[in-house]
Amino acid sequence: MRNASDADLPACAALVVGHALFARYGLDAAGLETALRAGTATGDQVLCACDGSELLGMAWLVATGAFARSPYLRLLAIAGRAVGSGVGSRLMEAVEGSAFARSDDLFLLVNDDNRSARRFYAGRGYVVVGHLRDYLRPGVHETIMRKHRPTARG
Repeated sequence: MRNASDADLPACAALVVGHALFARYGLDAAGLETALRAGTATGDQVLCACDGSELLGMAWLVATGAFARSPYLRLLAIAGRAVGSGVGSRLMEAVEGSAFARSDDLFLLVNDDNRSARRFYAGRGYVVVGHLRDYLRPGVHETIMRKHRPTARG
């Protein structure tokens, strides 16, 4: 797991737009790469999971993207061959480590049709806190999920 370099951003964008799920959002690689560059220029964190030179997954964390206060996971994408291999969990561990070092909460949106992602996040302790219908695109509905910083018991 590492922070993305400028040279990684085209591959990160291509990974996202290569997913059928993201096609509903009207993303193209050039526009997403531009958005990633703008985000990293203002302090967003883009993480890469790689196997040698092959990108297996990426995550985009906006430090105060939720309500101008809390970290927001803007994107998480895993290469098809890496689904189920633990790459997503390792990316989320890194994202949560970064987010919870500065805040008590982490938010994300997940497409209502993406049941496997909703199960994945719920299994990591995220809870549904709301729904957004037609917010990002007409006909695309999102679930807002939140995880509060885990506390040590003891």
